Amino acid sequence: LEAIYLKTWGCSHNSSDGEYMAGQLASFGYTITDNPEAAHLWVLNSCTVKSPSEDGFVNAIAKAKELGKEIVLAGCVPQAQKNHRAIKGLSVVGVQQIDRIVDVVEETLKGNTVRLFGSKRREGRRIGGADLTLPKIRRNPLIEIIAINTGCLNQ
Repeated sequence: LEAIYLKTWGCSHNSSDGEYMAGQLASFGYTITDNPEAAHLWVLNSCTVKSPSEDGFVNAIAKAKELGKEIVLAGCVPQAQKNHRAIKGLSVVGVQQIDRIVDVVEETLKGNTVRLFGSKRREGRRIGGADLTLPKIRRNPLIEIIAINTGCLNQ
Protein backbone atom coordinates (compact mmCIF):
# COMPACT_ATOMS: atom_id res chain seq x y z
CA LEU A 1 0.00 0.00 0.00
CA GLU A 2 0.92 3.66 -0.34
CA ALA A 3 3.03 5.70 2.09
CA ILE A 4 1.11 8.38 3.98
CA TYR A 5 2.41 11.58 5.55
CA LEU A 6 0.29 12.72 8.50
CA LYS A 7 0.85 16.23 9.87
CA THR A 8 -1.02 17.54 12.92
CA TRP A 9 -1.24 21.12 14.21
CA GLY A 10 -2.77 22.50 17.38
CA CYS A 11 -4.15 21.28 20.66
CA SER A 12 -3.63 18.03 22.57
CA HIS A 13 -7.00 16.69 21.52
CA ASN A 14 -6.09 17.17 17.88
CA SER A 15 -2.74 15.46 18.50
CA SER A 16 -4.61 12.50 19.98
CA ASP A 17 -6.88 12.34 16.93
CA GLY A 18 -3.77 12.30 14.73
CA GLU A 19 -2.34 9.38 16.72
CA TYR A 20 -5.59 7.44 16.28
CA MET A 21 -5.71 8.14 12.54
CA ALA A 22 -2.06 7.04 12.12
CA GLY A 23 -2.75 3.86 14.08
CA GLN A 24 -5.76 2.93 11.96
CA LEU A 25 -3.91 3.57 8.70
CA ALA A 26 -0.87 1.55 9.83
CA SER A 27 -3.12 -1.30 11.01
CA PHE A 28 -4.71 -1.39 7.57
CA GLY A 29 -1.24 -1.74 5.99
CA TYR A 30 -0.25 1.80 5.02
CA THR A 31 3.25 3.05 5.83
CA ILE A 32 3.23 6.23 7.90
CA THR A 33 6.22 8.38 6.96
CA ASP A 34 7.73 11.55 8.37
CA ASN A 35 9.06 12.35 4.90
CA PRO A 36 6.40 14.34 3.02
CA GLU A 37 8.13 13.92 -0.34
CA ALA A 38 8.09 10.10 -0.02
CA ALA A 39 4.35 9.95 0.61
CA HIS A 40 1.72 9.51 -2.08
CA LEU A 41 -1.02 10.97 0.13
CA TRP A 42 -0.95 13.63 2.86
CA VAL A 43 -3.37 13.67 5.79
CA LEU A 44 -3.41 17.22 7.17
CA ASN A 45 -5.00 17.46 10.61
CA SER A 46 -5.75 21.05 11.64
CA CYS A 47 -6.78 23.12 14.64
CA THR A 48 -8.81 26.31 14.30
CA VAL A 49 -8.31 27.57 17.85
CA LYS A 50 -4.70 28.60 17.25
CA SER A 51 -4.20 30.96 14.27
CA PRO A 52 -0.61 29.89 13.50
CA SER A 53 -1.93 26.33 13.21
CA GLU A 54 -4.52 27.36 10.65
CA ASP A 55 -1.91 29.30 8.67
CA GLY A 56 0.41 26.26 8.64
CA PHE A 57 -2.49 24.07 7.53
CA VAL A 58 -3.38 26.33 4.58
CA ASN A 59 0.30 26.55 3.54
CA ALA A 60 0.64 22.75 3.71
CA ILE A 61 -2.39 22.30 1.45
CA ALA A 62 -0.77 24.59 -1.12
CA LYS A 63 2.54 22.70 -0.86
CA ALA A 64 0.84 19.30 -1.26
CA LYS A 65 -0.98 20.55 -4.36
CA GLU A 66 2.28 21.95 -5.75
CA LEU A 67 3.94 18.53 -5.27
CA GLY A 68 0.99 16.69 -6.84
CA LYS A 69 0.07 14.78 -3.67
CA GLU A 70 -3.34 13.33 -2.88
CA ILE A 71 -4.82 15.16 0.13
CA VAL A 72 -7.17 14.26 2.98
CA LEU A 73 -8.04 16.97 5.48
CA ALA A 74 -9.04 16.43 9.10
CA GLY A 75 -9.54 18.44 12.26
CA CYS A 76 -11.27 21.63 13.29
CA VAL A 77 -10.62 23.92 10.31
CA PRO A 78 -12.59 21.90 7.74
CA GLN A 79 -15.17 20.95 10.38
CA ALA A 80 -15.85 24.55 11.44
CA GLN A 81 -15.29 26.22 8.06
CA LYS A 82 -16.74 23.82 5.48
CA ASN A 83 -16.61 26.53 2.79
CA HIS A 84 -13.03 27.65 3.49
CA ARG A 85 -11.40 28.43 0.12
CA ALA A 86 -8.40 26.17 0.84
CA ILE A 87 -10.49 22.99 1.28
CA LYS A 88 -12.66 23.17 -1.83
CA GLY A 89 -12.54 19.98 -3.87
CA LEU A 90 -10.56 18.03 -1.26
CA SER A 91 -11.52 15.02 0.83
CA VAL A 92 -12.37 15.76 4.45
CA VAL A 93 -12.92 13.59 7.51
CA GLY A 94 -14.73 15.45 10.31
CA VAL A 95 -13.72 15.40 13.98
CA GLN A 96 -16.52 12.95 14.82
CA GLN A 97 -15.56 10.62 11.95
CA ILE A 98 -11.84 9.91 12.46
CA ASP A 99 -12.60 6.21 12.88
CA ARG A 100 -13.42 6.27 9.14
CA ILE A 101 -10.04 7.67 8.01
CA VAL A 102 -9.16 4.46 6.15
CA ASP A 103 -12.40 4.66 4.11
CA VAL A 104 -11.71 8.29 3.21
CA VAL A 105 -8.09 7.56 2.23
CA GLU A 106 -9.13 4.55 0.13
CA GLU A 107 -11.74 6.56 -1.78
CA THR A 108 -9.37 9.51 -2.25
CA LEU A 109 -6.72 7.20 -3.73
CA LYS A 110 -9.37 5.95 -6.19
CA GLY A 111 -9.83 9.55 -7.37
CA ASN A 112 -13.00 10.32 -5.42
CA THR A 113 -13.64 13.28 -3.13
CA VAL A 114 -15.20 12.37 0.21
CA ARG A 115 -16.62 14.80 2.77
CA LEU A 116 -17.62 13.11 6.04
CA PHE A 117 -19.06 15.46 8.66
CA GLY A 118 -21.76 15.18 11.25
CA SER A 119 -22.10 13.73 14.70
CA LYS A 120 -22.65 10.15 15.72
CA ARG A 121 -25.80 8.97 17.44
CA ARG A 122 -26.78 5.90 19.38
CA GLU A 123 -30.37 5.37 20.45
CA GLY A 124 -31.17 8.96 19.43
CA ARG A 125 -28.44 10.52 21.59
CA ARG A 126 -25.25 12.19 20.40
CA ILE A 127 -22.17 10.23 21.28
CA GLY A 128 -18.49 11.13 21.12
CA GLY A 129 -16.15 10.54 18.23
CA ALA A 130 -13.68 7.68 17.96
CA ASP A 131 -13.67 4.65 20.22
CA LEU A 132 -10.74 4.78 22.66
CA THR A 133 -9.84 1.18 21.77
CA LEU A 134 -8.82 2.10 18.20
CA PRO A 135 -5.19 1.42 17.25
CA LYS A 136 -2.88 4.35 17.93
CA ILE A 137 0.66 5.42 17.08
CA ARG A 138 1.91 7.58 19.92
CA ARG A 139 4.18 10.43 18.83
CA ASN A 140 5.86 10.50 22.25
CA PRO A 141 6.15 7.17 24.10
CA LEU A 142 6.23 8.99 27.44
CA ILE A 143 2.96 10.87 26.93
CA GLU A 144 -0.50 9.35 26.65
CA ILE A 145 -3.31 11.72 25.69
CA ILE A 146 -6.65 10.71 27.20
CA ALA A 147 -9.67 12.31 25.52
CA ILE A 148 -12.30 13.59 27.95
CA ASN A 149 -14.41 15.34 25.31
CA THR A 150 -14.76 15.51 21.54
CA GLY A 151 -13.95 18.58 19.48
CA CYS A 152 -13.77 22.22 20.54
CA LEU A 153 -16.17 23.01 23.37
CA ASN A 154 -17.34 19.38 23.15
CA GLN A 155 -19.30 20.13 19.95
